[in-house]
Amino acid sequence: MSSKLPDRPSGPRRGRHGRGRRGPLMPMHLPAYRSRPERFDDAVMASAQRLSQRWPGEIEKIDFLIDPVPSGKLLEQAAALGERVPLASSKPAAPGRPARIVIYRLPIEQIAENAGELLDLVHQCVVHEVAQLWMKPISEVDPMYFPEDPDF
Repeated sequence: MSSKLPDRPSGPRRGRHGRGRRGPLMPMHLPAYRSRPERFDDAVMASAQRLSQRWPGEIEKIDFLIDPVPSGKLLEQAAALGERVPLASSKPAAPGRPARIVIYRLPIEQIAENAGELLDLVHQCVVHEVAQLWMKPISEVDPMYFPEDPDF
């Protein structure tokens, strides 16, 4: 006579006391549900989407990357020139590789005093790097955000 063990459910396991993961600790509608890096990713995506409305098909040709901090080489170059820590960098397209914009999360988060300012800084960095890649004035890349009239 063979004894067969009961089938175990394939879902998440609970601890030996019947407790364990039951669900998210934070409801999805609260801001703390997403981590800081995830919210930063969202800010970069929102900025790129905003520009894609003005430049359909062009922004999609650019790879947007997010790194925590600039590389040691970039930091050394900035220090040698007496400049501040870079907030973003870009590389033009090459054969077999699209143009690339890298946004550095931690330097921007350290400068921003609140969530609204963080969104503004991210968008400024994205627009500045796009303008450099395309060799266009910043006001042409996003005239609504960077008006040419300084009294605006």
